[in-house]
Amino acid sequence: MQKAVFFDLDGTVLDTLPDLAKSANYALKELGYPTQSVETVRMAIGHGIRNLLRELMNCTDEEELDRCREIFKEYYDLHKADTTKPFDGILELLSNLKQEGYKLVLISNKYDGATKDLARKFFGNLFDWAYGSRDNVPAKPDRDLFDLACKENNLATDGIIYVGDSEVDCEFASNCDMTLIAVDWGFRTHAQLVEAGAKVIVSSSKELYNKIKEIYCHSDPSGKSKQ
Repeated sequence: MQKAVFFDLDGTVLDTLPDLAKSANYALKELGYPTQSVETVRMAIGHGIRNLLRELMNCTDEEELDRCREIFKEYYDLHKADTTKPFDGILELLSNLKQEGYKLVLISNKYDGATKDLARKFFGNLFDWAYGSRDNVPAKPDRDLFDLACKENNLATDGIIYVGDSEVDCEFASNCDMTLIAVDWGFRTHAQLVEAGAKVIVSSSKELYNKIKEIYCHSDPSGKSKQ
């Protein structure tokens, strides 16, 4: 039986908010836009960098967005690990799952280069594969990146658990027919996750580990939950 868990990056396995907010505000300031609070940045995260900046700038000029995105990326590439760190217990969780034979995949709306860099820096070889957003592949919640990851790595598309922290992740899991486990330590509150439709929400890495084990324990060899 295939045992595979896909994880979101920002707000799920890594606390990236301070570095994202600092980089976004640097780009905004460079182009003469008002800087934003960390909480405002938190609530705008989820649909990728371009959409984050679009919301913070309240801008529809695509060329202006392109300029801001490039400034952001240049700064973020240098400062993406200034304060970023794994959430409590995540390294132990991933290590245990890997030792137990789970395939672990990181899948993010952060651009692909930064996703892979952060995966290597903080997790070494714990993730089998890491996928970030690409210009020619629709971002989450569309399922294209999920299908690409499964195809390239010979994974069956059924029986997969997805761990995320936002309404985007809830929709993504639904679009991909994955079993969602939402975490409430990230960029959305427990109440916001409930409102987004999350049925299973955990509050610690230990609780997440137990829930992953429980789901696979109650699955048949096809990966579908037993009735």
